Amino acid sequence: VDGNHYPDLLVGSLADTAVLFRARPVLHVSHEVFIAPRAIDLEQPNCPGGHLVCVDLRICFSYVATPSSYSPIVALDYMLDGDTDRRLRGQVPRVTFLSRSPDDPKHQASGTVWLKHQHDRACGDTMFQLQENVKDKLRAIVVTLSYSLQTPRLRRQAPGQGLPPVAPILNAHQPSTQRAEIHFLKQGCGEDKICQSNLQLVHARFCARVSDTEFEPLPMDVDGTTALFALSGQPVLALELVVTNLPSDPARPQADGDDAHEAQLLATLPASLHYSGVRALDPAEKPLCLSNENASHVECELGNPMKRGAQVTFYLILSTSGITIETTELEVELLLATISEQELHPVSARARVFIELPLSIAGVATPQQLFFSGVVRGEGAMRSERDVGSKVKYEVTVSNQGQSLNTLGSAFLNIMWPHEIANGKWLLYPMRVELEGGQGPGQKGLCSPRPNILHLDVDSRDRRRRELEQPEQQESREQPEPSTSWWPVSSAEKKKNITLDCARGTANCVVFSCPLYSFDRVAVLHVWGRLWNSTFLEEYSTVKSLEVIVRANITVKSSIKNLLLRDASTVIPVMVYLDPMAVVAEGVPWWVILLAVLAGLLVLALLVLLLWKMGFFKRAKYPEATVPQYHAVKIPREDRQQFKEEKTGTILRNNWGSPRREGPDAHPILAADGHPELGPDGHPVPGTA
Repeated sequence: VDGNHYPDLLVGSLADTAVLFRARPVLHVSHEVFIAPRAIDLEQPNCPGGHLVCVDLRICFSYVATPSSYSPIVALDYMLDGDTDRRLRGQVPRVTFLSRSPDDPKHQASGTVWLKHQHDRACGDTMFQLQENVKDKLRAIVVTLSYSLQTPRLRRQAPGQGLPPVAPILNAHQPSTQRAEIHFLKQGCGEDKICQSNLQLVHARFCARVSDTEFEPLPMDVDGTTALFALSGQPVLALELVVTNLPSDPARPQADGDDAHEAQLLATLPASLHYSGVRALDPAEKPLCLSNENASHVECELGNPMKRGAQVTFYLILSTSGITIETTELEVELLLATISEQELHPVSARARVFIELPLSIAGVATPQQLFFSGVVRGEGAMRSERDVGSKVKYEVTVSNQGQSLNTLGSAFLNIMWPHEIANGKWLLYPMRVELEGGQGPGQKGLCSPRPNILHLDVDSRDRRRRELEQPEQQESREQPEPSTSWWPVSSAEKKKNITLDCARGTANCVVFSCPLYSFDRVAVLHVWGRLWNSTFLEEYSTVKSLEVIVRANITVKSSIKNLLLRDASTVIPVMVYLDPMAVVAEGVPWWVILLAVLAGLLVLALLVLLLWKMGFFKRAKYPEATVPQYHAVKIPREDRQQFKEEKTGTILRNNWGSPRREGPDAHPILAADGHPELGPDGHPVPGTA
C-alpha cells in the first residue's frame, strides 16, 4: 500500500470503517568494536599527560535492508558499559570513561551515529582509563556494547494527507549487544599463560603477645592439636599465619606455584573475638587487612600477585573482651582466595579456653630444724603438749591476684599432715589449725577435721606468743630431759637420711581442708604441731637425719568445666635430728674397742718385759760396813723413870743426820743387848722424834 515492498494488511467489515496494518522495514545492523591496546600492561602508562593506563575504543556501524532501494537515514544510539562482570558481582568497576556525558556514570559512555543510507559506515570514539592501584589484574575487563534505533516522534496526520513513512525496526533475530574483553598481560603464569598457583596455609596457631613485635605460641594439649588459652590477664590474642606459594612437586616446578593474583586471606571470627590489628615481624611483609563494622570478618591482601616462591608471615591481633566464663572454645575459620587457577578449601584454627585462677601458694615452717631426745613415753602418759616433743608451726599463704572466688566457685585449701609413720605410730601431732582471711576481711575459717584428738592441755596464748617470738630459746627449755639409758651408736652404724612423706608411702597423712569462700588478696593458714618424741626414739635413734614433708594444695569445686589451677601446691620440709645434748659420748663399734684393749695389753706386756730385761725390778744390795744398823732395846718399866724427859726438851740431830730429841720426852736408843746406848758423854742416846 505504502510502496515499501512489504506486505500490508487491511482489515474491515460490513461497516464503513477499515483498519490498515502496515509492515515496517527491517534493518540488519552490523557493528564492530576496535580496542587499542588489546592487552593492558600496567607497567606502561599511556594516558595523555598522566601516569595511568588508558584504552581507546572505536565503535562502527552499518546497515542493510530490503529492498535495496530502501535507504533511509538511520540514527543509532549506543552505550558502552565498562567492567560489566565486576559490577554485576557488586564490586567497584576498575575503569572510568573520559569522554562521557554529564548524565552518564563514570563506568559508562553513550553516543549517537547517523547512517545516511545502506552500507554507510559511521563510527564513534571514546577512551577509558584504569583506576590507580588496580587489585584485580587477572580477570579481563569486559566492555559491553548495546545499541538501539532512534525512534522519531509521530505527527498527527491531517485529513486528506497521504500515508506517512513507517519507521524501520531492527532485526529481532540479531543480538543488539556485544561483549569485548580486554586482558592484562599475565606475567609469572608459565608458558601456557594460565596462572596455576599453590597457596598453602602452613601455620595457623594462636600466640600470646609478649611485646609489640614478640609473640610466644600457646601451649598445646596432650594430642598437640589444640592450643590452650588461659583467660587470666590477657587482653589480646595473636593468631600467627604463615602463607606460602611454592610448587607442590619440586621435581615438576612448572606444574603449579605460579603467581597468585589477588591473593587474599579471609578470616571469620567468632562472637567472642574481635579484630584489633595486624603485626608482622618484617614491616615490608605487613599485609593490608580490613574488617567489617563489627570486626567479625577480616580480609588481608597477601599480594597482587603473590609471586612464585613467596612466603608471608603475619599476626592477626584479636581482642578477647568478648570471652566469658562460659566460653570453652575459640574457632577462627580461614580461607585463602586467589583469582589464579587453584581449588582452595577453608581451614580452622582452634583453641580451648580455660580460666586460670591466679592463685599462688607458699609455705614455711618455724623452726625448720627439730630435735628429739629424752625417754620413751606411751600415749596414755601424755597430759600436756609439752610432753609430746618439740613444737613446730606451719604457715601456708594463699595469694589471689584476680577476681573474687565467689564468682567462679568454692576453693579449698588442703594440707596433708603426716600424723603417723607407716606402722601407725605418731609422727607429727596436730595441736591447732587456724585460717585467717578465707571468709572475708577480719574473719577466721573453720577447718576439718578437728585437731588435738587426744585433748592434750594447750599452752596459754601469752605463752604461745613468747614461743613465737623466741622459738629457739623456748624449744631449748621444752626439750625432754636427756637420757643415757641406751648404748651410744657410732656414726658408722647410723643409717642415711630418711624422708617421711605421704606421697612416697613412708607416712600416713590426715588432710585438713579449709574452705576459701571469698577473699580478695591473701589468706593464711596456721597449723601448730608437736614432734612425737617417743616414736623417733624407738624407730629412728640410729638415723643421721630425717626429713618430714608437709604438702599443701588448693582445689576448686565449680560448675565451670574449663576452670584450671596451675602451680597450686607447695612442699614444706622440716629436718629432724637427734639432740646432740642427749648423747654422752659418741660410741665406737665393739670390735674397735676390743682391738684397742688387746693392743694396749700387748704394749704393756712388751714394756714390762723390756724393763725386766733391764733389771728395773731387781732390789739394790749395799755393803754391811757402809750401812748403819740399829737395834731396839726394851727398857724395863722400873727404869723408864730415869729416862723421863721434861716437856720442854729439845731435838738433837745425831751423827747420821737423823733428828733426836732431848728433854724429858726423849726416848733412849736401845743397843742390841737391850740396854740404852750410851753417848760420848756417858749418857743414853735419846731416840729420834
